[in-house]
Amino acid sequence: MSGESFKQNNDSVKLPQKPAQPRKKISTNRLAVNLIVKIAAAALTVALALIFVLGVNIHYGNNMHPAINDGDLVISLKLQRPYINAAVLYESGGKKCVGRVVGLPGNIVEINSFGQLLVNGMVAAEDIYYPTYPSEQSGIEYPFKVEEGKVFILNDYREDVNDSRSFGSVDMKNVDGPIIFSFRRRGF
Repeated sequence: MSGESFKQNNDSVKLPQKPAQPRKKISTNRLAVNLIVKIAAAALTVALALIFVLGVNIHYGNNMHPAINDGDLVISLKLQRPYINAAVLYESGGKKCVGRVVGLPGNIVEINSFGQLLVNGMVAAEDIYYPTYPSEQSGIEYPFKVEEGKVFILNDYREDVNDSRSFGSVDMKNVDGPIIFSFRRRGF
């Protein structure tokens, strides 16, 4: 038998077909339950992300000007540890604050009489230079050694001394992580 004759013989054989099944109608109640389950799953996913992965806060004040302004929405990544020169979201005195990490555990932070910030004996590299002076109301002595499990945080606008110059280093468990996104809500 050649391939052509086999094909012709095969085409003439008709296999029995199953009768088409009518499509089941889904009740409105079942559709509503499916929709509610999907919405609940999406809401649970967003809630878990906001609790364990992301820190979201509206920043009030100009202590981080010009990087972050009054009214900006900031989002931090809780899964990442803070690093030098990172703007972070942290808690101090029961409220969320934004500041810049200048000292990690074991670093020696010093503020000299010329308004220079020194970390481990070197002038800190900063994008925008602001003179840095110690807070006169705090009892912090310089050079200051950052304790284990803590970070030293300063504001970008150094005239505002409501940062580690006033209350000392911040415990890592109070730091929500580096800011990954800032949405400018005012002053477009």
